[in-house]
Amino acid sequence: MAGEFDPTMELGLVAEKMFVCGCRGFLARNDSLRDICAHFIPDGGHFYDLLCRYDSLVTYVLGRDDSVAGEVPKFALPFLKAYGATNYLIYKTAKESLRLVDNAPAAMVYLSELMPTYITTSSFGQALMALEEKLGAPLCESECTEYDYATGQIGRIGSKALRDLASEMNSLEVPDITYQFNVPTSLDSRDVKIIQKLDHFLGDGMPDEGRLAMESCQPMTASKKAYRLLDLRRNNGIDLDGTAYIGNDHTDYQCMSLVKDSNGLSLSFNGSEIAVRGSNIAVISGSATVGAVLAGVFYDKGIQAVLDLADRWDRGFADSGDFPDRYLGDKLLAEKEFPKVYATDDVDLDDLCEESGKMRERMMEPKR
Repeated sequence: MAGEFDPTMELGLVAEKMFVCGCRGFLARNDSLRDICAHFIPDGGHFYDLLCRYDSLVTYVLGRDDSVAGEVPKFALPFLKAYGATNYLIYKTAKESLRLVDNAPAAMVYLSELMPTYITTSSFGQALMALEEKLGAPLCESECTEYDYATGQIGRIGSKALRDLASEMNSLEVPDITYQFNVPTSLDSRDVKIIQKLDHFLGDGMPDEGRLAMESCQPMTASKKAYRLLDLRRNNGIDLDGTAYIGNDHTDYQCMSLVKDSNGLSLSFNGSEIAVRGSNIAVISGSATVGAVLAGVFYDKGIQAVLDLADRWDRGFADSGDFPDRYLGDKLLAEKEFPKVYATDDVDLDDLCEESGKMRERMMEPKR
């Protein structure tokens, strides 16, 4: 807790660097909220994809002043309640659907022993609890979207109206069209329909009980992630050039951009296009070990050493005596697919975004 007595500071052993990450990509293969929606809401995976499309369009394509990336948990909340979600059932669903990235527990233990370590996620607290239990609760602090499903019950009539809205929303098609990031453009007619419909359904068309539920939810949006990062900077006395941030989603962009511009380590781990464009290092891998390697090098030698490592990155170098950490190098060499590491200033970003997006989709697929 902030303000508590810290004996290491009294001894002058003040940390010089810190590590922050999200859940999806580096720690969890699956998207917990998508799995929760799929469990409770008919065709809930499509329903979630629709909300994500809307969230991204109004924020990064239309650039609305009153929109902020990462409000999907708030949007989904009243519908989940209408279909019977409770605190326990959300936790149970998240726990049963959770699929960790290979070596994620070991990577987090390694990093938390090196430097102050934090998880910041838009996931519901019930899902984060399931993740932390599976990780073995390494020494890290976390912050997430908090909501108590036992409050603000939605009545029978309101629930019926919300279920009808969900059904109508699911009739909308989610187009497979990529727009240039933060560039004004003409929207596909299907996206225009999504925006018009959801503006109504999430606004005036929302039953009063559903609107109250949304208002009582404070999602961990992109802006709140950025504010938390700045709070950690102030509380720890560690500037952003001493921060390693691993992100994956469009809600990480603000944090990643802040860290990148400050010459910290901004690492996209199987990230979306927006995450890749906010990074100075992009990783494509099915294992968290490489994230621990790069964050460890950053801790020891700083961002230039990580960029130099990315330039020399290959299996032969990992097997050489020059590799920074022999134990982690051996773990990398033991993996079936050697991870790919890129300094984003040195590659074609369009091609890299496409490659990272494909790996992102592949990671979502259940293991066979």
